[in-house]
Amino acid sequence: MSASIILIVSACLFLAIGVPVAFALGMATAATLILAESYPLMVLLKETFTGIDSFPLMAVPFFILAAELMSGGSLTEVLLRFAGQFVGHKRGGLGYTNVVSLTFFSGISGSALADAAGPGSMLIRMMDKAGYDRSYAAALTASTAIVGPIIPPSIIMIIYALQD
Repeated sequence: MSASIILIVSACLFLAIGVPVAFALGMATAATLILAESYPLMVLLKETFTGIDSFPLMAVPFFILAAELMSGGSLTEVLLRFAGQFVGHKRGGLGYTNVVSLTFFSGISGSALADAAGPGSMLIRMMDKAGYDRSYAAALTASTAIVGPIIPPSIIMIIYALQD
């Protein structure tokens, strides 16, 4: 049986039984290497951990932790007030506050999902109470949150910098 057939069938099988996508792909790859390529299991384990054994990659979970700590604490409110001081007095100031605060938060967290989930949910509620259309508030928050991975240091920039 060819390696590609083993890979596709095992990945579909793992996905069909409800295994999360990342684990299904990893297990399908391991099954393919063991069955089709006859890799020894210890070599497979060693190569798997060698691939992720990188000091700079430790920054990725710490970015996510920083975003969670900021969202859970009062730092997000402080950041919103800080951004509101700059642009809150202008016409449409809450929208500008959304953009400025999420840009600051993006530079700190490095994750677009953390930006949208943390201060983004608070900003959507604030904009809804201020009379903005909820879909406009969500679109503004989503479009501002995806700017985060462009601002260094971000998770994508760290992974890109590690490529040889």
